[in-house]
Amino acid sequence: MHLSSNIITKRISNDDITTYVYLPSEICVLHSLTFKLVLPINPDSHRIVIFVQSAGSIHLNGHMIRADKGSAFVLAPGAKAQLEFNDTTNVENAVYLIDFNAYCLGKHHSVPELGPYLPYETKITIIQTSRLIDLLTQYQTFARDNLKNQEIIYFKQQTCLHELLILLIDSIQRSDGDFDNKSAVEQTIGYIDQYYYEDITVEQLYKMSGVGRWQYSSLFQTLTGKKPLDYLMNIRLKRAKELLMETEDTLRQIAHQVGFREESYFARKFRQTIGITPRQYAESMRTIKSPSSAVKNRYERVVTVGYALGDIMSLGIKPIGADINIIGKRVIYRDELKDIEDIGLLGEPGKVRSLNPDIIIYSGFRQEWVEQLSQIAPTILIDRYEPTYSRLLKVADIFDKQEQAQVWIDQHKQKAEDMWTLISANTVGRQTATIFALAEGSLYVMGMKGFGLTIYHPLAYQPSIKVKEMIDIKLPFRGIDIEHISEYMADAHFLLVDEFPRSKQEAARIINSPFWKSLGRGQAYVTEAKWNFDDPMTMDQLLAVLPRILQA
Repeated sequence: MHLSSNIITKRISNDDITTYVYLPSEICVLHSLTFKLVLPINPDSHRIVIFVQSAGSIHLNGHMIRADKGSAFVLAPGAKAQLEFNDTTNVENAVYLIDFNAYCLGKHHSVPELGPYLPYETKITIIQTSRLIDLLTQYQTFARDNLKNQEIIYFKQQTCLHELLILLIDSIQRSDGDFDNKSAVEQTIGYIDQYYYEDITVEQLYKMSGVGRWQYSSLFQTLTGKKPLDYLMNIRLKRAKELLMETEDTLRQIAHQVGFREESYFARKFRQTIGITPRQYAESMRTIKSPSSAVKNRYERVVTVGYALGDIMSLGIKPIGADINIIGKRVIYRDELKDIEDIGLLGEPGKVRSLNPDIIIYSGFRQEWVEQLSQIAPTILIDRYEPTYSRLLKVADIFDKQEQAQVWIDQHKQKAEDMWTLISANTVGRQTATIFALAEGSLYVMGMKGFGLTIYHPLAYQPSIKVKEMIDIKLPFRGIDIEHISEYMADAHFLLVDEFPRSKQEAARIINSPFWKSLGRGQAYVTEAKWNFDDPMTMDQLLAVLPRILQA
């Protein structure tokens, strides 16, 4: 959107307005700095310094500020500055320098100040990096334009400069406002976590935060992945599950302890959310906590639903039935699934019943079928989002294979440490990473799940800022549009693509996008989505192939 006017105003008092005009002077692009570059002092021009394709630092009058990729600084006329890149070997590094003059209408000389909207020598994190790159590209194009009518070229440059200034101002204002509002909403989330048993309403929460209702709900959902009342319900039911396992309290007592006024409403919401009644849940958990040896020996006809299949197979247990048309087409161990009966999409009760199982291990998400399955055979729920090590130990406990599971865990930790020690000595260090996954044509950002459990390691990559926010709120993944991919900027980017034609088409769009093309060697990797599982067999094989993926 272009400005309808080429002026920006600043109010001086209630009656007087000073109008500024900003006129572009020069644009310069610096590539691959291998040393500190001292910027020549210009006593008349203001200067915008933008780190576009790499991080670095800017040294200003005796102090230094880290410059992240996608950050900008405004320098006053006569300011002394030195620039440098962190990675001096990357030829695609780039810093944009844009000189411009500010004039007050009615004055013949440039002025040495910009007003309160753009602070000098302060890091500005750009909120729309794709828009930033677009404006800089336009600016360069106009600067190289050889049209005869130089007035048109100059007006285009001026319009582009003003849009860039507005982008910087918006970034500052949104950053300040978003931080304050985010902090206020986070405090109400903490309030829910502590006082979930009280009578809490959305109106009470947003008034407590001081944030408008609709903005509050939007920020809350961004931070937690849930609406406020859904989050409250989840906390209450989570605590209820703990009480069902740890105490002999009645359902009425448990309901009141976690914030439900009526036992019937508690039981109904528990069944709708968990998939089985509170009593059934308590019985299932008792089976997990203290199964007798006799019961374990009877588990010869095992049916598994969902993502626990790989855990069971890694313990040497081959189920008689699984939803192999879903899982089996995506995992690396598909050749080992022969002779396992398909139980349909996410475990159809009719097909499961025909197999006459001794036990059903359920780690899917179709909760409405759990109660029907529990009537066929003892059904044990395994949280598919639980980290691999703890999830495997729970599965192993069912089949009396705890020692085997612990041996694998210890060996895998050592193998991962050895691999990353070897790799990180030359290539990784303490860089950040973001993992994208294309599943059936939809794009996701991964948290601490699947591929991320191997990539995010103390000796290897750390999650990028927005991914860490997901991990902090235990969000395993988040669906995004391709247009927002640049918001998850990191030192390295991994794109996992499944075999669906739509996914391959979307992958081609991403790879050919300006953002992906701007990434240099060691910043972009594309591999198969089969590595986005976190069962022991996949994770073991990933350790073997990951060095080749990183060298590609």
